[in-house]
Amino acid sequence: MKCTEYEQMSRHVEGETAGREKMAMDTHLLNCPACRNLYEECQAEREALRAALRAPALPGSFTEDIMAQLKPHAVVPEEPQAPEPVRKAGKRKWKRWAYAAAGTLLAVSVAASVSPSFASYLTQSIFNRNNQMIDLGLQMAGEKGFVQQGNYYVTDNGITLRVLDVVADPTRIALSYVLEKEGGGHLDPDFDPRFREEAGNRVYLTDTKGNKLADMSSWGRNDPYGIIGFQLENNIPEKAVVHFELSRVGGFAGIGAKEGRWELQVPVDMKKGLEATRSTAVNLQHTTGQGVSINIKTLLFAPTKSQLEFETSITGSAKKKLQELVERENRLGIAEEGADAYRDYTYGISYRLLDEKGRVVAGKSGPVLPSGERERNPIDSSGVHKPFGRTVWKDGFVPLGEAKRLTFVLDAVDMEEPSDFSLSFTPDNLKKSPVTGQYQGSTIKIKSFVVKRDWDIKKRPPFFEDESHAIIELEGVHPQNTGTFTHWVVTDENGRTYKAMVSGGEEDPDASGNRKFTSTLRVYGLKHEPKKLTLSLTRIMKRHTDVDWKVDIPVSR
Repeated sequence: MKCTEYEQMSRHVEGETAGREKMAMDTHLLNCPACRNLYEECQAEREALRAALRAPALPGSFTEDIMAQLKPHAVVPEEPQAPEPVRKAGKRKWKRWAYAAAGTLLAVSVAASVSPSFASYLTQSIFNRNNQMIDLGLQMAGEKGFVQQGNYYVTDNGITLRVLDVVADPTRIALSYVLEKEGGGHLDPDFDPRFREEAGNRVYLTDTKGNKLADMSSWGRNDPYGIIGFQLENNIPEKAVVHFELSRVGGFAGIGAKEGRWELQVPVDMKKGLEATRSTAVNLQHTTGQGVSINIKTLLFAPTKSQLEFETSITGSAKKKLQELVERENRLGIAEEGADAYRDYTYGISYRLLDEKGRVVAGKSGPVLPSGERERNPIDSSGVHKPFGRTVWKDGFVPLGEAKRLTFVLDAVDMEEPSDFSLSFTPDNLKKSPVTGQYQGSTIKIKSFVVKRDWDIKKRPPFFEDESHAIIELEGVHPQNTGTFTHWVVTDENGRTYKAMVSGGEEDPDASGNRKFTSTLRVYGLKHEPKKLTLSLTRIMKRHTDVDWKVDIPVSR
C-alpha cells in the first residue's frame, strides 16, 4: 500500500475501513512511521472533538450496587417537572463499532463526594468482567487475579499523573492511569503526541538495567482513566519497568492541555504471568495450490490471550502472478522505483480453531469477507513483513480455556491478481449518462467527476500549496469471493497516468454474498478538466476456497 491521505486515515481511525482495505491499512501502518504519526493525529483529533460529550462508562452492576447502599425514606410528593429532552444518537453508514457510555461526569462526581463507599468503588481496578470498554482477555485476567494494584504518581503544574493498575503476561502489558487536578476532579486522560518521541512525550518499557524492551503500542480511554498497552516479544524478564516522560498532558492541539514535566517509573512484576503461561511447539507446514506456504510455529496460552504464531510466504505460481502484476504497473508508469515488489503485495488466509467437540473457539478472516463469515473471539493481530513476501504473524484470541485438543482448519486463501479492466468516459457526459462496466462478477458505475480547488496551509514556507485534485465517485456491487477494489489509476487524453487514493464503504453481504459499495477516488496532480479519461484497475483481491488443510494441534499445559 502506498502512503495514504488524511481522509482515508480518518476513516480507518473511525473503524469504517473493512475487508481488503482494512488489512492493507493495518499492514502498511506496521512499516510506515509517517503514516503511524498521521494515524495518531487523526485518533487524537477525534478524541478531542468528542471530549466535551464523553461520559464515563459504568459497570453492568452499577444499579444494583447503588440500590444496595440506599436507606428507605418517607416519600415526599414533588411537583411534576417537564421531562428533559433526550439527545438522539447519530448514525453513520457501515460503522463497525459504537461508543458505550452511562451516566454523566457530573452525576459521578457528586455521588463520589457524598458517599465514601461509592468513591471507593470508583477506585477499583478497571480490569474486571463488568467493564465492557476493555477486551475480554483483560477482563478474564483481572477476574483471575492478575491485576497488580499500586499507587505510583508524580505531580507538576497542579496535575498528578497516577498509575493505578497493571496487567502483565509474556504477550502484553496493560496499565491504567488518571490525570488528577490539584483542586479535585480529573483532566482528560489524553496526552498529545503519544507516539512521537521527538515531540517530548515518551512511554516505554525496559528491564531493570534500562535496556528497552518495547515502546507503547496502543492507547485507549475509559474515562477518567487512560489505558496504555505494550506488545511484547520473546524472552521477557521477570522484572520490568514502565517509564513515563511526559511534557504535555490532557488534550490535543492546545485544547485543555497542560505543560510540565511528569517523569515516573512503574515497576512491573512479570513472574506470575510468566508462570501461568504455557507454550506448545507446533511446527506444521503446508503449501496451498495457489502458492501460499503456511508454517504454524507456536501456540501460546497466556492469562490475557491465547496466541497463534505462524509464518506465511509466497512460492511458485504466486511469485509468477506477482511478476505479472509488477510488469503491468511498470507499463502504466506507476510502480515505485527501487521498491520491494513483494512488500507491496497483499495476501492472507482465513482459518478456524476447533476444540475437541468441534466447536469454533477462534477464527480469523483474510482480506475478503464473504457472507456468513466473521472473526471469532479476536483480541489482536500483528504481522511483521520480511523480504520476498514472507510475513510473521501473531494472532491473539480470547483465552481458549481448557480445550483438550485443537484443530486448525484452513478455509480460504485471499490473493491479489493482475487486472486488465478499464472504463473510458467523458466527464461532461456523466451527469446525463453514468458509465457502467462489468468485471469478473462485479458491477462498477462511474457516477460523477469534479475538480476540487483546494489549498493546503503549511507552517513553513511555502505557506500555501496547491492541493487541487480530481474526485471520481463510484458505486457498484461485488460478488462473494471478490475483495474491495482499491488499486485504481487514471489516464487523461494526453496519455498521462495518475494514481488514485481510494476511500469508501461497503454494506453487509446479502443472502447471496453480494456486497454493495461506494468509492471516492481522489486523483492528485489532475487539476484540469479533461475531455476524456480512462479509469483502470491494476489489481483485484480474489478468494480461493479450494484449499484442503485440516490438522490437529497438540495441546500441552
